[in-house]
Amino acid sequence: MRSECILCHNKTVDKLIAKFNPNKDSTRIFKEGTSALLVKEYNNPYVATEIYRLARNILNNDDLYKEEKQNANMLLLKDYDLWKELIRSNKNQFKKAAKLAVAGNVIDYGAHSVPDEIEKQIILILEQGLTIDETDQLLQKVKQAKSILYLGDNAGEIVFDKLFIEEMNHPNTTYVVRDRPVINDVTFNDIEQIRMDDICDVISNGYDAPSTLLDFCSGQFLREYNNADLVISKGQGNFEGLMNTNNPKIFFMLMAKCDPMAKMLGVKKGDMVIKQLKKKVNGL
Repeated sequence: MRSECILCHNKTVDKLIAKFNPNKDSTRIFKEGTSALLVKEYNNPYVATEIYRLARNILNNDDLYKEEKQNANMLLLKDYDLWKELIRSNKNQFKKAAKLAVAGNVIDYGAHSVPDEIEKQIILILEQGLTIDETDQLLQKVKQAKSILYLGDNAGEIVFDKLFIEEMNHPNTTYVVRDRPVINDVTFNDIEQIRMDDICDVISNGYDAPSTLLDFCSGQFLREYNNADLVISKGQGNFEGLMNTNNPKIFFMLMAKCDPMAKMLGVKKGDMVIKQLKKKVNGL
């Protein structure tokens, strides 16, 4: 595992300890358990899954970022009509909606990238261009697809996912959430809060990784995944889980939040990307 990734996982543990202030024994067990995971030959999404399972058990809390998730959803949902007007006022509404969906990917406690003033930061991010921009190709695939599978990522960001799905206006779109709370990733609770199921079908992927790890996902999800004509994968977590699948049906929509992932994509940290997976990641 890269040294940067080890530092990031340890930073996650330190933040959770600071947030919940467990006793000394629990803190020791948490840190020792994490250290044992970091020497294994596991990929980053799987390590993150195990760290958050350990945290839930030690801290006796099934939803570690419940309040932050609800607040992010409420914050962006209250201005839903304004965000929608921002899209409608643009000459290329599809691209604006797609870009807004990518900008929302900054709301990520796992990548330690949540700004203090979320709305203001998103407006600033929208002023950036897409460093890799295959939005036109994505639009063509949307028009051609009989079915679309949309892999959700974070709470708050889901509000912009809903706006983008409305802009796609595809009659057969399925939105995917995590099976149980992990970091601030979307679950069925977020679906209820922002009423995503009013505009499309919603399923769980059957697993609690902050990613999409196909070897662990449910049969229902895998059937949807294999049968979909287009898979839209939101966020860096899903990118890490799917980047080596060699599946050209996938379009990644994300912000590069760390140097290793940015390097793999050939961009800089903080850059925004909409990119079709044409071959494995080292050929992106």
